[in-house]
Parts: sequence; structure tokens; C-alpha cells
Amino acid sequence: MNAGRVLATSTSRNVVSEVTRDIVMRTSDMYELFELGRSVGLERQRSGSMEMLGAVVRACSDEQEHLAGALALAGGVFVATQNKHARRVCDALVRRQNGAGGPSMLRVWCELAPYIRLPNIHEVVAEAERMCDVSVLGNLAPFVSEQSVERVASAVHAASVDVLLRMEMGTASYEDAHRVVCAAAGVAQHLVDGTDRGLDRVWALVSDALASTHWASVCTSSDQIYEDVGRAGTEDYRRACTALVSYAQRQNSERADAMVNAVFALQPCLRYLPRSSVRVGRGREGAVLFYMDLLEHIAGQLTTRTVNALVMPLAVRYVQSVERDWFESAHALILSVLDAGHAKVAVWYARVVLALYPQRINMDLLDISFTAAIRALAHSSSPELSQSCIDLLIARIDECAASGVERGVRRRELLCVLASQVASVPLDLLSFVMTSVDEHVDCEPLWATRRDVVGHVQDTVLESAELERRPVLASWVWRMRARVDARL
Repeated sequence: MNAGRVLATSTSRNVVSEVTRDIVMRTSDMYELFELGRSVGLERQRSGSMEMLGAVVRACSDEQEHLAGALALAGGVFVATQNKHARRVCDALVRRQNGAGGPSMLRVWCELAPYIRLPNIHEVVAEAERMCDVSVLGNLAPFVSEQSVERVASAVHAASVDVLLRMEMGTASYEDAHRVVCAAAGVAQHLVDGTDRGLDRVWALVSDALASTHWASVCTSSDQIYEDVGRAGTEDYRRACTALVSYAQRQNSERADAMVNAVFALQPCLRYLPRSSVRVGRGREGAVLFYMDLLEHIAGQLTTRTVNALVMPLAVRYVQSVERDWFESAHALILSVLDAGHAKVAVWYARVVLALYPQRINMDLLDISFTAAIRALAHSSSPELSQSCIDLLIARIDECAASGVERGVRRRELLCVLASQVASVPLDLLSFVMTSVDEHVDCEPLWATRRDVVGHVQDTVLESAELERRPVLASWVWRMRARVDARL
């Protein structure tokens, strides 16, 4: 009969005590002892022989020389049974334990950390750093103090950089990336409700750790971890991202600017790429994609200086990218910047989206993007620039004046986009836009196009218009419909 079976079934206290001491003394793998304690605890709990389980725990508490082994065995019993006596023994052994107990004890500390306060947790973290065990660091991260979490975050970030470099050399695996993501999620728990200014550095380190491993999500993967989640990432990844965004959105502009500058310092390619046409490896491109997605959610916290100097150059590089993910992220980032009131790029962006239509974007995306530019200008200190954007759109409509089915479709879609602007342009430009729509609708040879434009304004635009505009727009639409119907 093996020793584990004796501990689980014997009815003799003396035998149980002797076998316990013998196992603790002879076993060098602490996690093996922990698992043994867990299985013994579950077996004794099922059989109802908790008195004999007490003998195992007491033998552990009497151990003087092999404290780590005794703690591992008693810890397994406690985690399995939540026995109060086992809890007291574990607390006492933790206080007597000097140091981390060696590399094989690290996994045991991870199991005990959610239940027992570890006064030696910094020694355990130091041992995990020495062993480069990022999984242990992530598991312990939620239990270190806010004042000490930066040390753990730095170690997780260093591991992520190592994974990124190995990925670029073709030697990193998806499992390597997944371990870093899980560890970063553990560190990010401090950001959920944290307010201490020292956490700003932790935010930057966690952000860059996730960015450095984002290639695992965006690359086509046959790995079981990532094959079904794609760019959305694993649950740990999403939890960490939620913490990052929540923390950043709670900060004022000064702190948010400093945090974004910190991540640009950690990832030099963010500054280098906008000034270069050179393609970089998939790992760095994945990092850029992560940061565009992150900045999209916190653009409203940033000052115009940071947006113009750091954020927009990154988006500009990818705004016409042939890669779908990067293309979509760049446009989403610019729309977020416009929505935050940074209108300096509005006229440029209006030109870009008009040039991308219809090859890269459809009418709906053009409508959303162009309207965002107009709305940003309307609420800016230079609302008169809205006229420049409207003129660009009208010129594009006039280019489609020739006959032909394709040109007719483009003309109808562009006219609908122009009509949408009556809900967004500054009030002093409203009359000009309505007159322009009237002129183009009246000159339109296709009755179906005239009908679609009127229907678009009536069904879509009026709902999104401000209350003060609706009476004027309703009267205008009624007159335009009457003219269209009269030409049947």
C-alpha cells in the first residue's frame, strides 16, 4: 500500500503521523505534496473520517526541519476541505517559513495566495523573477500591495518583450504569449478600482505587455488557445483591456497624456513607423494594432497636443492600409478623435474618405465618416471649414453627372450623404446645403434617385437632427417630396 493510500484510509493515528513525517521528509517536489494533501483531504472528507485528517495536519504542524513540505501538504488539505484547523496550521507554518522555499514551492504559493495572507510574498515574487516564471507572477500579482505591484508589472513586461523578440525570430509559441496575457490580466486587477498615481506606470507596462503579445490574436492560428477567439482575444485579454480602458478614462488629461507618452517610450516603433514606409515584422504590427484599438477608447481623455503629436501620425500611416484590421482600426481611431472634438484633421479626413469611396468603403461608412468630420467642425472654433468639406462632396457628386448605371448608383449614394449633412452642418450653412440638395435632386434624371434621396432624409436624417432644426427640415422635405411626386 503506498503512502498516499495510507494517509487516506488508515485508522491509526500513530501510523498516519509517522507516514506524514516520512513523506514530508522524503519528497522534494512541493507541488506533488500539495496535490497529495488535496487528494487525501477530499478522500477523508468523503469518508467522514476527519479525525484522521486532523492527525495529518497535526503532524505537519509539528514539523521543524522541512517547513516547506509540511506547508505544501497541509495547504493541499486546507484548499480541498477549507478545514479551520488546517487553516490555522497553514497560517503558523507560513509565519515560520523563511524565504520562498525553492522553485518547486512557487506553484504552491499560487494555490495558497487566494486563501492565506503571505507575509513573505515579496520573497516569493523575487524567486519567481529569478526563475523567469511569468505564470507565477501573474497568479501572485493580485495579492501584492499597490506599492509593490510595479515590480511585478516590470517583470511581466520584460517577459512580454522576450516573447516578442522570440516571435520575430520564429521561436515563440502561442502558449508563451498566452502565459504573458494571463499574467498581465493578474496585474491589471490593481487598475480596476485603483487611483494611486504610481499605478500610471503599471498601466503603461501592462499595456505594452498586451501589445507585445497581440500578434497571437491577429495571426491566423491553429493553436487551441486562440483558434476560436481571433482578434477579440481570450477572456484574460478582454478582462485586462477593460481594466486598462476603465483606469485611463478615470484620469484627467494631464495624467492620461503622461500615460500615453510612457507607452510610446516603451514601444519605439510607435514613433518610428509614422515617419517610415518600411514594413516591420508581424509582432510590431500587432503591437501597433493593439495601441490603435486602445487609443480609440481613450482619445477623449487626451489633449490636442498629444493627439496631434502621437495619435494621429499613427492613424495616418494605416488609414489606407490594404490590411483590413489595421485599416478598420485606423478609421475607428480617427472617428474617436473627431468625436472627442479634435477637429484639426476633419478637412483632411473628408478628402481621404471621399477618395476611398467606393473602392474601399461603402455609402454607409462614407456617411458615418463624412458626418463625423462635419460635426467636429461645427462644434470647433473654425466652423466655417465645414464649407470646404461640403464643396468637396458636391464636386464629387458633379463628377458622377454623366449617364451610366454605375455612375447613377454613385450619384444617388453621394446625394444621400450630402442630404445627411443637414443634420450636422453649422446653422448658418444649413440653407446652402438644403439649396444644393434641391438643385441636384431637381436636375437628377432618374426618378428612383430623387425618390431615394427624399426617403433617406425623411426616414433617417430627420430622426438624428436637433429639435431646433426639425421644423425647418420637415417643411423642406415636404416641399421636395411634392416636387418629386409632381414629376412622375
